[in-house]
Amino acid sequence: MADHDRSTVLEIQNLTKRFGRMTAVDNVSFSLENGKLMTFVGPSGCGKTTLLRMISGLTEPTEGKIILDGEDITFFRANARDTAMVFQNYALFPHMTVSQNIGFGLQIRKKPKDEVKREVERLLELVQLQGLGDRKTQQLSGGQQQRVALARALSLHPKILLLDEPLSNLDANLRVMMREEIRKLQ
Repeated sequence: MADHDRSTVLEIQNLTKRFGRMTAVDNVSFSLENGKLMTFVGPSGCGKTTLLRMISGLTEPTEGKIILDGEDITFFRANARDTAMVFQNYALFPHMTVSQNIGFGLQIRKKPKDEVKREVERLLELVQLQGLGDRKTQQLSGGQQQRVALARALSLHPKILLLDEPLSNLDANLRVMMREEIRKLQ
C-alpha cells in the first residue's frame, strides 16, 4: 500500500492462481478503499470464487500479494485474517441450530456467553430470522440458510466481508432488502 493512500484497506497485487496447467486467476490487481463496495462480475468458471478464496486465505495464490491495512497477509492462515466469507453453498453446520451457527465464530474467539447471545439476537433480527434460532439449518429454505451464513459472517465484524453470490437464492423483495442492509454495513 502506498504511504500516501491511508484509505486503502485492501490491495491485491498481480494475484495469480494456477491449478496444474489451468490458470484460474491471471495477474489480478486492484485496491479497495475503506467503506467501499466492490463487485466482481463474470461468467461461471472465470475465477471469481477462486479470487475470493485467495483473499480469505482458503486458497493459496501461485503468485502475487494480498495486503490488508498495509500488512502483507498473502500467506496468513484464514483465521489470522480480518476477513469473513459467505459461500454460495452456505457452508453451514447441519448438526447445529441457527443460533449456534451464527454464534460459532464468537464462541471460538471465547466471547462471553451473554455477548454471544445479544449479538446472535441482533443478527437474527437483521436478517429477518427472528424466532428461528432453535431450528436446525437443514429445516430452513435455501434463502433462509443463506441469511444464516451472512449473519454468521457479520458476527465477526470483519474488516473485509467477502460474498460469493450472496443474494442468489433470495426472493426479489428480500434481495432488495438485503442489498440495502449490505450497503449499510459499509
